[in-house]
Amino acid sequence: MTISDHVKKKTSGSAKIAFENGFENAAASFSKFISTETSYTMLHQGLHAVEDDSIHGLNINGKSGTNFLLTTDIVGDVYGKSYLLLDASEFDALSSGVYAKEETMMDIKEEFIKELDNILSASVITKLSNELNLNIYGNIPILVKPQSCCLMNIIYDDFSEDSEGIYVNAIHFSFEKYPMLTPYFVWVMDLNVFDTIESKSELS
Repeated sequence: MTISDHVKKKTSGSAKIAFENGFENAAASFSKFISTETSYTMLHQGLHAVEDDSIHGLNINGKSGTNFLLTTDIVGDVYGKSYLLLDASEFDALSSGVYAKEETMMDIKEEFIKELDNILSASVITKLSNELNLNIYGNIPILVKPQSCCLMNIIYDDFSEDSEGIYVNAIHFSFEKYPMLTPYFVWVMDLNVFDTIESKSELS
């Protein structure tokens, strides 16, 4: 089945709804974790051939200056990856409640942010697993700190070797307490997720 066939048959189906419910669940978890009302805005939902230039045209990249990127491999019935992208001001604001000795402060803040990413990814995984009958789980989050970050180039590098196509769901979060902050949360799944969902539904 081609990318265009998937676009016609799948993007408005169960996977789309499950991701939307997953992001809603993640926003609720975010609210509890940082004690402020959190919502999300959908930036993009769509399928792309990995070699298609359109993937690089998506306006989902880092802001100027230092960016903190957290990645979580999604494994099990299907393969994917989540990306939580924070600029320096978002990193500082979201970890502002962390207290530690000065010499260990940065390490503790990084662990705090990794735990946040773990909770957000688990919130989405729960909905995808339950609503799509998938057996998936997330690996331990990895934190990288590039000076500048073209996220779509990173996604291309992560998926170009083994995937012909990818399903991209991207949002940004918004916070009542921090109106200027809009961290990105992007999920990318290998295109075979749709075949797996279909085969699972036939067995149920």
